[in-house]
Amino acid sequence: MLTHSFEDLAQTFRILIESNLKLNQLLGVDRPEAVGTIEIAINAKLNAFHNLYDLMAQDLGKPIDWYSVPALCIILAIRNARHHNKANRIRSIWNFHNQKCNAPTDTKQYLYVDFPSPEEGGDCFDIPLSWADLDKLLSIPRSESHLRANARDLIRNYLNADLLEATAQELGLSKEAIFFNFVPLSLNAGIALHPYIKEHVKPDSVESNVFLQHFESTSAAMTTAPEFKHIEFKLPK
Repeated sequence: MLTHSFEDLAQTFRILIESNLKLNQLLGVDRPEAVGTIEIAINAKLNAFHNLYDLMAQDLGKPIDWYSVPALCIILAIRNARHHNKANRIRSIWNFHNQKCNAPTDTKQYLYVDFPSPEEGGDCFDIPLSWADLDKLLSIPRSESHLRANARDLIRNYLNADLLEATAQELGLSKEAIFFNFVPLSLNAGIALHPYIKEHVKPDSVESNVFLQHFESTSAAMTTAPEFKHIEFKLPK
């Protein structure tokens, strides 16, 4: 079962890459379809991680406590928000901008936060998610967030949240303007899982082979050293 579950996860990494390419191609032609495709890909990845979470507890006797590992806890947090319809479902920048502006073509300023790879040429493509939404999830009662008591501090420290918010303030931007890149965080989660699943997975596709090797050989993105970009953003009609 772990092999099948990991296969699903590996395929969602491929699908997210393809959805990002389609987004860039379709955004000016059919914005709802382009954004809808990327949102489905994000959800599929989160659900694939959660399926592994369940199976590792069921089949391996819970070899790692996901809620004690920041790279895994944040994945569960975002998944819970989207699954249980909390904290605006942790909106992507495309949905956030469309919902908050009078028109999608309005221009708005944001602070984009990326997490660099320590390896040359290891940067990821961009899937910006709302920090304000995630912070809201961390602040609501645990009965609603489905998180543990330590999740707020764990995730805020992992993302260096005080620095994110201070940088936005220096630029005259609110917390709502902060967006972080989901892609390196998902890679970090795969890297964190690898030691506990590698002996239980028999790759059955190009994707599962590639990502099983990738999680073993790639260094984690540096969330302690975020990179900031003050951007202007708008959507086509």
